Amino acid sequence: MRYEGVLAFVFATLTAWGQECGEVVVRGPEELVAGGIWSFAAHWTGLPMDENITIRIDAPAPFTVLSIPAEGGADSGVARPVLMTSGFAESRSYWIHVAFEGACPWGKIGDSLLVQVPPKPRLNAKVLSSGRDSSLVLILNSGNVELVCDQVRIMPNTSAQFRWPREGNRVAFSAQSASHWDTLVVLALEPIGASESVPPAFHRGTPWLNWRMQTVYSGRVSQLSSISINKNNLAARGLLWNDRLRGSIQLQQRWGSLSTGYGVVQRHPISRAQEMGFVRIAIPKEEFTGEVEWRGGQPMAGLRWSGAKIDSRIAFFGGGLGPFWGSQHLVKLGSNELAFSRYQGMTLAHYNGYKGMQRWSFHAAHVPITLRMQAPYSSFIRANASGTWGVNRWMSQSALFEDAHGNWNQFHLLQNNLTLGPWRISAQGQLFYSTLTSRQLRFQAGYRSGFWQWQSSSEWRQLNLARPQMQYQHQLRVRTAQAFFQAQFRHQPSNGLWSFLGSGNMQYKRWSIRAQSALFGGGYSASRHQQTLQLIRRTDHGNLSVSIQSLRRASIGWNGSMYSRSPHKTLMGQCQDENGKPLEGVEISAQGKSVVSDADGRFSFAHLEGADALLKIHAASLPFATLPILGYEQSQFLEQRKQQCTLSFYRTMGLRGNINIKRTQHAALCQQIDLSKLKLTLYHEDSSAYSTPVREDGQFALGGLPEGHYCGALTPAPQGFSYQPVVIDIEASSPTILNITLVELPQNIPFQAL
Repeated sequence: MRYEGVLAFVFATLTAWGQECGEVVVRGPEELVAGGIWSFAAHWTGLPMDENITIRIDAPAPFTVLSIPAEGGADSGVARPVLMTSGFAESRSYWIHVAFEGACPWGKIGDSLLVQVPPKPRLNAKVLSSGRDSSLVLILNSGNVELVCDQVRIMPNTSAQFRWPREGNRVAFSAQSASHWDTLVVLALEPIGASESVPPAFHRGTPWLNWRMQTVYSGRVSQLSSISINKNNLAARGLLWNDRLRGSIQLQQRWGSLSTGYGVVQRHPISRAQEMGFVRIAIPKEEFTGEVEWRGGQPMAGLRWSGAKIDSRIAFFGGGLGPFWGSQHLVKLGSNELAFSRYQGMTLAHYNGYKGMQRWSFHAAHVPITLRMQAPYSSFIRANASGTWGVNRWMSQSALFEDAHGNWNQFHLLQNNLTLGPWRISAQGQLFYSTLTSRQLRFQAGYRSGFWQWQSSSEWRQLNLARPQMQYQHQLRVRTAQAFFQAQFRHQPSNGLWSFLGSGNMQYKRWSIRAQSALFGGGYSASRHQQTLQLIRRTDHGNLSVSIQSLRRASIGWNGSMYSRSPHKTLMGQCQDENGKPLEGVEISAQGKSVVSDADGRFSFAHLEGADALLKIHAASLPFATLPILGYEQSQFLEQRKQQCTLSFYRTMGLRGNINIKRTQHAALCQQIDLSKLKLTLYHEDSSAYSTPVREDGQFALGGLPEGHYCGALTPAPQGFSYQPVVIDIEASSPTILNITLVELPQNIPFQAL
């Protein structure tokens, strides 16, 4: 009996034959931010009692599993593993598989979570050197999408150098990505400049009502229902699992918060959770918070001080085994975090730190023998470390802990993952030492190309001096935009057991179907098989699912959410002239985003925020002599999530022309003139003036002119040249072409100069 836990862990698949299977449902975020730390919930129901269940998480290369809770011995519950997403995770969808090993005759049951890493474009630019006419700029792609700059492709976590012309004391350039993100970067001639932007994304709002209902039949009927409400200053939770009813409600006001309910609660962080009722009152005052609470009829009063670098709490507990004091303190120093707790003679301390992609932590707990029945664990010392070095990712863990018999045990784990293009190679070593010694080595290799992925692994286990056991596993996965297929084969040569598992998931519009078939054989028993079929219908507010497992187990469930109004809005519009004809190529900007009207004059902005948006029309993109009726900057109200607008333009009268130069003397004596320094000014008969610059090639254009008689002049006066008086009439039916000829003036040059 003393070694039952270790034996069950090693021979989980052998001891699970003939038991009922439960169900695992994984729920988590649909979108993940690159470089963030997050968690998801794995709910299990109907698992066999008094069995050790081991949780195994299969996460692809961009994810690092930071913690896996060891849950087991209960028919229902929830586990919340913590993962970290790489800062350079590719923008696409990923499948994360969770398996509860030791719960079924074939060894495990599980579920999968589909997460999306959205594009996070980011670039950093640095001016390396600057000359009189140009500057050398270094661009680093620190996001997770490919950037294009000056037709040069810059992959994530790579850099490139460019030389651009300077405009006065600044350098300007633009960068684009395949996810329709672009940005204009303007760098002053200082050492460092930076730019960061977020691509358009759809956000349907914040959920204020969430529910989940499920009925399972497996020899008996089991029911699970949960509901949560977050609306204004009210929050409520409710859970019904068969005949167990738990819930809570919280009211938030200016003076503080009041909450009450019945559920699984803890008196303090290092006590064992119990089912009980509670009433809590919290009153904040600047950095201090006062708390009064009744848990299971036992009062508690505490004072909390929360500052920028420290979070300290002192509490007094009454009733029960007698009154006592407790304290909890948290100190943050840059990237380091130190916490210390002491209650009833129990002490818990931990330290967390990180630098770049390297993370480490140390945990220690001391629980007196007289209080071990009240704590969820015994005394232990544990150290964790993980990090990333280029394409290499590693993780290690060591622990020294005391069991229920007072014996000290050791546990050591070392894992290393190497990613080389499409290849991923992983090696893991594990040692558990007590009165029995368990050793485990695991080697895994995988290859990914396009939509398919192959993975093979071999595992070696040995318990004390017993005969070592080997296990081989091969897996093939195929993913498309609407389908996922997987085939897996496992073999244990030591006992002859083998299994084959095939599963698939297909989506069509709002329908999704999942199928799984398992075949087991070898050993001293005949071959067995089991099938599972699940049908899911997605609605506007949730999912309705029906599941059947080998006609011996069936379930029906419904989960969903109600969302509040989204803060992000979409503005669609059209550019048209006074006759209703569309204008193509008009560039418009709003809230840092730019769009160009298509052939039908239509444009669209997504991911706008606020009650209104200021639309800026780029004058250089307008056709000749075309002006916006309401000006180049127009404000549009954003009252709905999707709305329309029309930008109206009118075509005015104007003129185009060219300046020509007529030479009258020898080529060696030609006067030099820079036409780009000239400006043409037309004076209307009502004394109003209109000006336009002249290009280097002598061309000019001037729009927005009212009808009437004009005379004009070039400024400054071209030295050494003359031209006929500029006179023109602007009428609706008159030509709009004006040509000006500069005639070189004759010069008297002495003979000696020739």
